[in-house]
Parts: sequence; C-alpha cells; structure tokens
Amino acid sequence: MGIIVKQSVRNALVSYLGVIIGFISTIKLFPNILDTDQFGLTRTMLAVMFIGAQTISMGLPSSIIKYFPFLSKKAQEPKGIFTLFCLPILFSFLIFSAFFIFFKDFIISYYQETPLISQYYYYILPLVLFSALYGTIKSYISALLDTVFASFSQEILLRLVVIVDLVLFYFEFISFKVFVIIFVLNHALQFLFMTIYGIKKDFLKFNLSSDILTKPIIKKVGTYSLYSFFGGLTMMIVGNIDMLMLSSYEGLSQTGIYAIAFYVGSVISIPRKSVSKISLPLIAKSFEADNMDYISKVYKQTSLNQFLVGFLLFIGVWANMDNLYSMLPQEYAAGSIVILIIGMANLFDLICGANGQILISSDYYRFDLIFALFLVVVAIITNIILIPLYGIVGAALATASSIFTYNLMKLVFVWIKFSIQPFSWRTLAMILNGVFVLLISFTIPAFENIYIDILIRSVLMTILYIAIIWVFNLSLEFKDAGKGFFNKYFR
Repeated sequence: MGIIVKQSVRNALVSYLGVIIGFISTIKLFPNILDTDQFGLTRTMLAVMFIGAQTISMGLPSSIIKYFPFLSKKAQEPKGIFTLFCLPILFSFLIFSAFFIFFKDFIISYYQETPLISQYYYYILPLVLFSALYGTIKSYISALLDTVFASFSQEILLRLVVIVDLVLFYFEFISFKVFVIIFVLNHALQFLFMTIYGIKKDFLKFNLSSDILTKPIIKKVGTYSLYSFFGGLTMMIVGNIDMLMLSSYEGLSQTGIYAIAFYVGSVISIPRKSVSKISLPLIAKSFEADNMDYISKVYKQTSLNQFLVGFLLFIGVWANMDNLYSMLPQEYAAGSIVILIIGMANLFDLICGANGQILISSDYYRFDLIFALFLVVVAIITNIILIPLYGIVGAALATASSIFTYNLMKLVFVWIKFSIQPFSWRTLAMILNGVFVLLISFTIPAFENIYIDILIRSVLMTILYIAIIWVFNLSLEFKDAGKGFFNKYFR
C-alpha cells in the first residue's frame, strides 16, 4: 500500500488546496460577480463538455491505463503511445463538430427560454476538444504512476485562472464575452501544461509507436475501448443530465443555484478522486499479475480510508451549513437540502471503495457497460419525473438514486465474481464514530462571527473525530501515516 498511500496523500493535499481555491471561486466570487443565468451558463457548458469529451475520446484513455503495462513491453518506443492514441480522437472530433453544427437548431430548441445557450453555443467545441486531449494525456501519465501534477493542473491551475478571469470581469476590464473566451482557453492551458510536463519528464515523444498496431492488439484494445466508451459515456450522461435537464425545465438561474449546492456536496467525494488516480493503474497491474490478494487489500483499504476522510468532510459541511449560506446571496439558500442529499450519496460511493476500478480492470469489464446503460435509464426517468415535481431537490434525488443504484450493482457483482467485499468491523465503527461526532456538533453554541464559528466548530469536531479513530485503531494506515508525520517533523 506504500505507493497508494504516498500518491494518495499528495493528491489529497493538492485536492484540499484546490477545494480552498474552489471555495473562493465557487462560493465567494461566482455568485457575487455573475448573475444566476451567467453562472448557470458556465455549468451547462461544462456539462456538455464532459459528455462531448467522453464521446470523442471513444474509451481510449481507459485503454491506456489498462493496457499500458502490456503495450509498453511490446512497443519499441513506448513514449510514442500517447501520440498514437491521440490521432483517432482528433478524427472523431471532426465528426462530432459536424454533427454539433448540423443539429444546432434542434438542440437549441430545447433551450428557448435561455438565450445565452444559443449565443455561446459554438464555444463548447474547443472545450470538448481540449478536455478530451487533457483526459488522454492525464491517463497516459497516470499509467506511469505519476498522478500528482495532473491533480495540480486540474485542482489548482484551472481554478486560479478562473479566479483571475472573474476578478477581471468584476472590475470591468473585460466583457462577459471575453470572460467566456478565457474560460474556454483555460482548458487549453491545462492540456498545454500537462504536455510540457510530460516532455520535461521524458514521458512523451511525438512519434508513432506503430509497431504495436498488430491485428490482435488492435482487436484487444479496440474491444475494451468500445465498452469503456459506452460505459464512460453513460456515466457522463448520468453525471451531467441533472444540469442539462434543469436548464431545460427550470432555466439557467435554477441551474446556477443547483450547481453551487452540488459543488459543496461533491467536496465529500475528494478522497475517492485522490485514491482512484493511483489505485486504478495498480489494480490493473495486479490483474495482469493475477494477484487477487493485493486487490482485496486495496479494496478494503480504499473503502475505509476514503470513508474516514469523507465522513469528516460531511460533518464539517452539515455543521457549518448556516454559516455557508450566510456568505451567499439569499436566492441560493434553496440549495441546502441538495447539499445533504448529494453529500449522503457521495458517502455511500466512498464506502463502496474501488469496486468500479476492480470491475473495469478485470475480464468482466463488459458488465460495467450493462450496469451503466441501466443507470442511464434510471437517471433519465427519475429526472423527468422528479425535476418538474421538486425542482432542484428533484434533480438531487435523481442523482442520488443513480449513485446508490450503480454502486450497489457493482458491489454485489464484485462480491459474487471475486468473493471480495470492502467491509469489516471497522466500517461499522467508523459510521458510529461519524454519527456520534455529528450529533455532538449540534451542541456547540453558535458564535456571532461566522468565521470564528466555522473555525472553532470545525477544529473541535476534527479533534474529536480523529481522537476516536486513533484511540480505537479504526484505521491502521491513518495511524501509521500520523506516526510517520510526527516522527519526521517533531523528533
């Protein structure tokens, strides 16, 4: 677990710094600088970007991670694998662009009440391209077990540029149109930085590793990519259908309110993002070596330690809910229930551990597509039913239902096929610890200054939460990491 702990801690530190920067941009700046329609536009553009990037990527980023150990042995020049995988993505982008332009009127007809969508429609195309290229180079460098810089570019660099963009717009140095242009070019900058990093680390060479283009390899990689493409596309649809349908049913203003609440609720999922970046390539290697014992160990540890951090974040968010919304314009207060719903769904996702990584790295990866297709049906039906009835709360309930359903299917499948599951007595103890600390947080008296209240409330809860984990040995990895930190800096 050494490399997982080491890279996960680094990724987590970068992610938490990104959360602080994201808090400044998403909570303090976006709602107070852009109106709800303008903010809703940026969220809708990103939702389309994610789906479009997944479409033109055709599952190739996932294939890089799964087959890189195999392909790097076969290729005479492994550093050219990235270039080889980029060519079909560029070709598919041309096809995507043609359809996107041809069907513009049809697509815009669903957003007649939101003229900003029509005005900035074509800005989505470069977003899609650079997001797909970034995802590909990120997968390639992650396959080399180097994940920290990708986290830095995504969690910190991207958000810092957004803050600069917002400040320039606030002081009227730029128009909203220029703001959107910078918003789009920011994603190109992210890809550029990753490319420069790959070259400097001698990971990349812009030549083609064409010697690996044999018929058996093309068939093997192509089949996996096809399933990954449909599986990933369905997950992107599920993950963004709420924003798109809210924009259509309720308008960009409600989408902006929902986006703020969804962002706060999604903060809880940071541990999964940090761990999965390094656990996925290691699980793929373990399947290549037929090392199920190691996979089982990773499964349990990812579940416990993701949940450990996630529950603490959930407690912090819930206990500071009133303080959070006192910083926002009054119209955003309607999103408080959304935060709790999305937060609880993400907790369930965390406690299920690396079930998704295990499934897509195994020979049963085709079932991920079956589960995902079923999930799309659930997501679309629940959004169609719940959004007209409950608005943004309905969208949150639909998303939470999708997260619960998908994880439950993967959890049961991995248990049946591999006879492994992520839970132990420590899982139950961790849940009880979190509930206990959450209840205690409600007894802490409120302070008049919200920043002092947040600080005192958060520090007290963190100390109590960690102390119980430490005393009762609920996480051996957490305790070992704590001892290592203490010995390194305080002895």
